[in-house]
Amino acid sequence: MILAKGLVEAPVLDALFDITPLPRIEHALRALENPAVQKAMMESGTRMRQLARSEDEQRAIANSSPVNYRRFYVSCVAIGLVLRYNASAPYEWWAFVAANSKPSKKACKFCAEMRIVRAAREMRVMCIGGLLVLGERQPDARSGKLRNTLNPCPQCRDMMKHPDNRYLFRQRTLIMTSMPESQVQYMETLTKMYAAHGEQW
Repeated sequence: MILAKGLVEAPVLDALFDITPLPRIEHALRALENPAVQKAMMESGTRMRQLARSEDEQRAIANSSPVNYRRFYVSCVAIGLVLRYNASAPYEWWAFVAANSKPSKKACKFCAEMRIVRAAREMRVMCIGGLLVLGERQPDARSGKLRNTLNPCPQCRDMMKHPDNRYLFRQRTLIMTSMPESQVQYMETLTKMYAAHGEQW
């Protein structure tokens, strides 16, 4: 299973600390507007996709089951805040990078966004201010929409707004979606992304 390690996330954290070492909620919600943060997240997301592809290449040589039987690689990068329990500096930056997996047609898929939310809950993140989804576009399985970039799938959208996870996000949380090895990028709020699929956040 591919999980992000510190070296993959390091460029993102560096860019976030350049904004401010003492972040507040407003910093987290606006961080993805920063070009340096966008660049770092794209680099980390691209690196994670490369790691997933390399893992499958090595497994093929060893005649082992793949991570992604379809070779459909999606990475997700999240940025946000965790509590420090310090009155003068109550929050610190958080970043996490993950990739998807589906080893066979009959196996349950585990999306990158699902890993992001699981990690956020485990690490007691209190606000995810921005997300990057990097993958080849395809029609949405529920709305049928084929947008210019890949959006979180229906299961991930349901998972993100589930009562157990909704507290992690804000209406102003930004999501940037991008095509791999392309200049095509799109940024919008979670609210607008859901609306594009005829859904409410």
